[in-house]
Amino acid sequence: KDIAGTSTSGIASGNKLSKGWAVAAGAIAGVASAAFSKVTSVISNSMGDAVKRFDTLNNFPRVMKNLGINSDEAKKAIDKVSEKLIGLPTTVDEAALSIQRLASVNNNVGKSTDYFLALNNAILAGGASAQLQSSAIEQLSQAYSKGRMDMMEWRTIQMAMPAQLNQIAKAMGTTTDALGEGLRNGTISMVDFMATI
Repeated sequence: KDIAGTSTSGIASGNKLSKGWAVAAGAIAGVASAAFSKVTSVISNSMGDAVKRFDTLNNFPRVMKNLGINSDEAKKAIDKVSEKLIGLPTTVDEAALSIQRLASVNNNVGKSTDYFLALNNAILAGGASAQLQSSAIEQLSQAYSKGRMDMMEWRTIQMAMPAQLNQIAKAMGTTTDALGEGLRNGTISMVDFMATI
C-alpha cells in the first residue's frame, strides 16, 4: 500500500487492463480499416468494370458503322454476346474486340459473333487458365485476320484446347497434326477452320 493507503497492485493491474483494451481497440481498428479498404477496392473495381462495359456497349455500334456495318446488326450482335457470356469468365470487352477484328476481315458482324462464341466455348471447354484462354482467342483472331496461322499461334491454340482441336480435325476429315500443317501452309483455309469450330 502507498501512503494514502491505496493498493499499488490495483493501480498496476488497472494500467495493464487499460493497455490491454488499448491494444485490442487498436487491433480491431486495424482489422476494420483493412476490411473497409478491401470493400472500397472491390466496389471501385466493380464500378470500373461497369463503366468499361457501358463504354463498350455504346462504342461497338459506332466501330461497326466505321466498318460499313449497319448499327442495328451491331446492336443485335452485342446483345447476343452479352446474353451468351452471362456466367462465363469472358468479358464483353474481350468479345467486342475479337468480333471487331473478325468483322474487319469478313464484313459480317453476325458471322463474326457466331465465330467468336464458338471459339470461346471451345477454348473454355479446354479448361486452360484464364490467361491462356485470353491469349488463344487473341492469337486465333489474329490468325484469321492474316488468313494463315503461324507456329506460335498454333501452339497457343493447342495448349488452350487440345481435345477440341482433335474434334475439329476429325470433323474436317484430317488429323490434328495435318490440320496444323495445313493452317500454317495455307492448304486449309482459316475460314473453313472457323466455320468448323
